[in-house]
Amino acid sequence: MLTRIIQVGLGEWGTNWAETVVPLVPEVAAVGWVDPDPEALKRVELRLEARPDRCFPTFDAALSQIDADAVLITTDVGAHASLVELALRAGKHVLVEKPFVSTAVEAERLAELADRFDLILMVSQNFRFFPAALGAARLVREQVLGPVSAVHVEYRRFLNYSPAEKHYYALRQPLLEDVGSHHFDLMRMVLGQEPRQVYCAAWQPPGSLFREPPAAAATIIFDRGTVVTYRGNGLSAGEATTYSGEWHLECAEGEIVWTCRGDRDLTLNGDQIVIRRRGQPVVPIGLPEMPSFGRRESLATFARAVETGAVPPYASPGRDNIGSVALMQAAIASTITGGVTLVETIRP
Repeated sequence: MLTRIIQVGLGEWGTNWAETVVPLVPEVAAVGWVDPDPEALKRVELRLEARPDRCFPTFDAALSQIDADAVLITTDVGAHASLVELALRAGKHVLVEKPFVSTAVEAERLAELADRFDLILMVSQNFRFFPAALGAARLVREQVLGPVSAVHVEYRRFLNYSPAEKHYYALRQPLLEDVGSHHFDLMRMVLGQEPRQVYCAAWQPPGSLFREPPAAAATIIFDRGTVVTYRGNGLSAGEATTYSGEWHLECAEGEIVWTCRGDRDLTLNGDQIVIRRRGQPVVPIGLPEMPSFGRRESLATFARAVETGAVPPYASPGRDNIGSVALMQAAIASTITGGVTLVETIRP
């Protein structure tokens, strides 16, 4: 079955979805596009040869005139909650870009709404759909090197390269609520554990063009005792990591080291896993085979979920993603209060 989608949000990232992701997923067909910016709609008409009567300035107009099965939401996070709710109340399945929403209370309310209407609600946590992330999760699950006691995640990029008026610099929490939302989500998926408390400090490196801090460090304690130390810096002077960051998992019998999601999510140039048993040489681990990866596989998985009526647990159904939103929100809260935040105080 072909899943017919309306895409809402055609900014820089939404246009990238429309041009490099959606057309490459045979399980879906875009039947409508929504953005309040006439220039954005004109780009879709020119580049994708979209019919003008399929392009709309408002979501309400698209819903009233287009027959679709689902909605792909690729707007800024501030618009996610209202758009997800409108789509669900219109009887449409929803795939929404990360972060799902900004608060766990909003996430819980929308998950309940999807359950009430028996609709698929899935968050496109596309880093989950890279073979190294799935392979690392399998190694942890099977305790190939025994249980994990500590994890060290290091993310380094330099993003101070565009004009200061660029919208990206005005993002709320450009590390913790943007790429950091991927890292927090991967912690939960790879460890198979839930966070209990977090202490986080954020800062502005010298010369930053960002309105809010693009750098942070956190210590997170999970429910089976694993301690994660996380350092992320969007203005790092060090050697750049992949967008997933570098992961070192200290286990009872050795270490698992992995990375994923290189500079483009259309290649696997950043995916690798190695293990090192104590006192032995490093051993590369083969990556699991996948039909596709990244956002393409996220969208294809969503289409299959619409057909079957169920989202696989690893694919970040909306209800599961509440835990990732709560961890993200708790980390941000800790930067504000200067103290430890208990995740249970964030979750509804």
